[in-house]
Amino acid sequence: MTSRSPDGAATGEDVDRLSRRERLRLRLSTLAWFFLLAGMGLSLPVLLDIGWWAPPALALISIAAAAPIAWVLRRVLRGAGRDRWRTVWLKAATILFSTLSVLAAAPIYYLAINSALRPMTVPLATLSDGRKTVVFQGMTHVGSESFYKSVVYDLEQALTQGYVIFYEGVQDDPEGDAWFARTMAGGGDLSATYAAFGRACGLQFQLDYFTLLDADKAEHPERHVAADVSTADMKREYERLVRTDPAFAAFARDRDAVAADAQDSASARLARVFGWLDHTTPGQKALIGAACRGIMNRQLASGEGDTPINAVVLDFRNRALARRIVESPSDRIYVTYGAGHLPGLLEAFKALDPAWEVKSVKWARTIAPPENLKGHLP
Repeated sequence: MTSRSPDGAATGEDVDRLSRRERLRLRLSTLAWFFLLAGMGLSLPVLLDIGWWAPPALALISIAAAAPIAWVLRRVLRGAGRDRWRTVWLKAATILFSTLSVLAAAPIYYLAINSALRPMTVPLATLSDGRKTVVFQGMTHVGSESFYKSVVYDLEQALTQGYVIFYEGVQDDPEGDAWFARTMAGGGDLSATYAAFGRACGLQFQLDYFTLLDADKAEHPERHVAADVSTADMKREYERLVRTDPAFAAFARDRDAVAADAQDSASARLARVFGWLDHTTPGQKALIGAACRGIMNRQLASGEGDTPINAVVLDFRNRALARRIVESPSDRIYVTYGAGHLPGLLEAFKALDPAWEVKSVKWARTIAPPENLKGHLP
């Protein structure tokens, strides 16, 4: 069946087919322009937070880059060749500006949406061996204000119910302080580093909220126990593993060599970054905070991984905490430790007494955008 008349003219069937094809092309083109311009509109707030200069700078780049693209398009594409050069240039510049805007804003939106859909959570678990009840509140060093407020509220309520609180926090000891700072803390002050990260991410440092319990600590010191090991304890365990475990000894040699070379430069880089953050605009702080919270959420949710140093940082401290809880005269203990300690603590409990088990678990979100509540009285 031919689609042409005997004299070679296009038939109505050909015209109809071309018309349908043209309508489809027009619809697809309209949809593409809609999504492109909508993406540009969503990206503009991010660009303006970067700085007032960001949209004009991106526009100039797009206009300049669109000139050679328009020249090529008019020679390669049959339809574009019929358009005026200025029209093709304007279209190419608009497409470039929209595409670059979306690419600039997409990482921020991705991290923010990922944090909302897959938030980092920590457990509030109740464990028991039939005689003692242990409530384990998983913690993060940096988190949202709402999370820490809820933890402090639960702690105050637990105190009224007769619980003793066991706190995480490696204790200072002159024998191990210098070693700990060099080997475990990268040569700096971990608390100061966590606090600085909290400010950069629009989050809070956990110790800032535990001061709310200072009055009760002063009145009832027996209800507040610093349950962690000391820096000297960790140093001795580290050295024991170096002597007795060849694989750990090789890991320790490599780690110490890298730490010695990178310690000063890493501290200097962090100081420069935190110094720069202090001079950013409110809009830039908001973007940095959103990105930082998203990155932290992904890293914390994925876990720390199984590395040899966990033998000291987690396993050793978990065994020490389990023994201290079992030996405590209190039968109600509320533990505030990093969430990553819970599996190892349960394992250490079972090694001492198989009767230990998890009775219940609840989950709490630790990282959320900071609240910005505003209002006025009429």
